[in-house]
Amino acid sequence: MAVSALRKPDPMDVLSNSWYHLRLSVRHPQRVPTWDAIVLTAASPEQAELYEWQLSRAKRMERIADTTITMAVPDPQGARIGSGAATLSAIRALADYLGRNEPQVFLDSVNGEESYGSNIVNQLVKMRILLVHAGGDSKRVPWANPMGKAFLPLPYLAEEDPDGPVPLLFDHILAVSSCALKAFKDKGGLFIMTGDVLPCFDSSIMSFPDDGACVVTVPTTLDIATNHGVIVISSTRTNLCGSHKNLDIVEMLLQKPSLKDLENNGAIGFDGRALLDTGIFAIRGKAWQDIIKLSSASPRLISELLKRKEEVSLYEDLAAAWVSAKHEWLKTRPLGLELVNALGDQKLFTYCACPPCSWSAAESCSSISPTRCPLDNKYQAPSKACQNWTGMFDEWQFG
Repeated sequence: MAVSALRKPDPMDVLSNSWYHLRLSVRHPQRVPTWDAIVLTAASPEQAELYEWQLSRAKRMERIADTTITMAVPDPQGARIGSGAATLSAIRALADYLGRNEPQVFLDSVNGEESYGSNIVNQLVKMRILLVHAGGDSKRVPWANPMGKAFLPLPYLAEEDPDGPVPLLFDHILAVSSCALKAFKDKGGLFIMTGDVLPCFDSSIMSFPDDGACVVTVPTTLDIATNHGVIVISSTRTNLCGSHKNLDIVEMLLQKPSLKDLENNGAIGFDGRALLDTGIFAIRGKAWQDIIKLSSASPRLISELLKRKEEVSLYEDLAAAWVSAKHEWLKTRPLGLELVNALGDQKLFTYCACPPCSWSAAESCSSISPTRCPLDNKYQAPSKACQNWTGMFDEWQFG
């Protein structure tokens, strides 16, 4: 691989192209696909009310299409239920909205417990939905809690419209996510992002499995990996980023692992780095149908969580249901048995969102700033494009 062919992607170019795509999708949804629904999670009813205003603002400013359903869904009773339970609650809220506002869609009652009728399931299965988790606390910038971190001003590209309002982080998230619709290939599914990170990458070239869930990852250094979620791919895989589709089956999930945990689980790549969980998920096909069905029972499940004052995480619990090696651990967690029974037949994949390159290109890139693996003290050299992409991701995180 020629070193000269690898250059640092300019994050502003990536972001500018994403904005161009967003404007096209809002103004010409018949030509460029747009989201059927955009749902935000919120920490409280008061915060959800503010988010509804922001969603209306985004429509007025042509950042969300008029045809897109928008809603903000608070955690019940203002109590924390975790991002996994909030995901189920958000899907249920959308189903309730469809049941109230679409005459051809209805809700059935089975054995005294409300469940979806076939019409509402068919509607949801076909919809392309963007879900942004925006209900978390901001410990490093606590003044942002009332408005939500997703709505902090972020003046990148503001010079393109000097007389207009300063873009918000949420506006940039909408731009980046708009390009991800290409990977859905006109089929339904759920695309999940977090409201406190701007992952500045070309989401138009992503690939997702037709059936299953997919988490977007980036290679990162071990000092960062030990403070975040880490994805471990199948041990038979030797090239993390070089496949045609950049898709691999997830073998294990690690949360804030020690260096020893990373080594023991085979999470360290050629160059002494690990795959960072970005918090971006896509759920399609049978996995999407399974989670729709599970969400119909979310009022009962969330009621159990509230009684026990427990939470279910998207990144630890819900994701673990798609990784068979985590099933026994998950069964010991809140609602773990229900998650395994409802979702456990499908697999979790990962898409490595670095520029097309191969970690096995270390030999041809050996002259480029090698890094030392702290575990075996050996030098390895990642491709410089991969190094730069990871740096881009690190720069756009918000506390």
